[in-house]
Amino acid sequence: MTDRPKLESFFKLDHNPSPLIVVDFHVYLWDVLRWFEEKIEGSFKPEVEDKLIKGAWALKVNRGPDMLPRHTYRIVIVADSRFKDTGNYWRDKFMSKSKVVQTAWESYAEKEGKVLAEIPTNYKGTRGEKTENFWRVFNIGWAYCNEYFPVFSQEGFEADDIAGAIYRVSRDGNTDSIARKRQIFLSTLDRDWSQLVDESHNIYFANTRHCFPKEKIQERLVANQGVIEHTKHRMGFDLDHPKNLADWKVLHGDLGDNLPPGSPKCLFDLCEPHTDFVIEKMAPWYPDLVECLEENKPNDRPDHFDSAYRQFVKIMIEPPVKL
Repeated sequence: MTDRPKLESFFKLDHNPSPLIVVDFHVYLWDVLRWFEEKIEGSFKPEVEDKLIKGAWALKVNRGPDMLPRHTYRIVIVADSRFKDTGNYWRDKFMSKSKVVQTAWESYAEKEGKVLAEIPTNYKGTRGEKTENFWRVFNIGWAYCNEYFPVFSQEGFEADDIAGAIYRVSRDGNTDSIARKRQIFLSTLDRDWSQLVDESHNIYFANTRHCFPKEKIQERLVANQGVIEHTKHRMGFDLDHPKNLADWKVLHGDLGDNLPPGSPKCLFDLCEPHTDFVIEKMAPWYPDLVECLEENKPNDRPDHFDSAYRQFVKIMIEPPVKL
């Protein structure tokens, strides 16, 4: 990071309209799961553990970005949803039929001296099976979020795709629309979302991961310059704007998602999605999403946060959030 103050050290939160938090459900899930397995599992009766898991969800969702002071927010939950027939996403179906992707894999295998048939070429093909604990935390969190907050998911799409739709509602809205005016915080650790950052539209990346002490970049609330600096530091690529991150990924691929260099841009681009795989056309609930983004009032539950936090303090368990 260049020699400048961290954005979170001087950032001012709005009240009217209330800022919007876009919660990446599965990122929050992994945080709660990690906390449960490290701090809780096996120490209480199952029914007590379930209540603690629910309390952890209430704390995580209602805290808001924890690099900022507590505040009132409007909260939207977005979640991955795999196709039932394949157990994967639209990108996998697209890749299986794409000659460009096949050629990209062939080039990658030749360059790396590998046998193509031995490379897992499915989208996110290296991801492992989910554990019983995963589904336990998932089910409790899913029930809580759906009871108290708007939750959006669409079969075959990832949370990234829905976050992209939210970005476009803000970017393309009328100048007097609430969605255009309000501050939007992308609450995730998925750096693919950082291409949606645009401070001219009040859209920021709010990293859920706490930085390690010796990391060069300690900034967690990120605007345009923060995305540019992080991309340069971690990837060695000079961006002029976060929205152009997909161009870099076309050149270098994203092997974490099993996307080789030379893959089509539509597999990376959340700002301008593939015309056949776009939330605005595919999701029947899209008008509800727009209506939710245009609602001025907060919908967070500080009462849930305060009640859960008191209970954690009472039984002397470290909660999975910072005040």
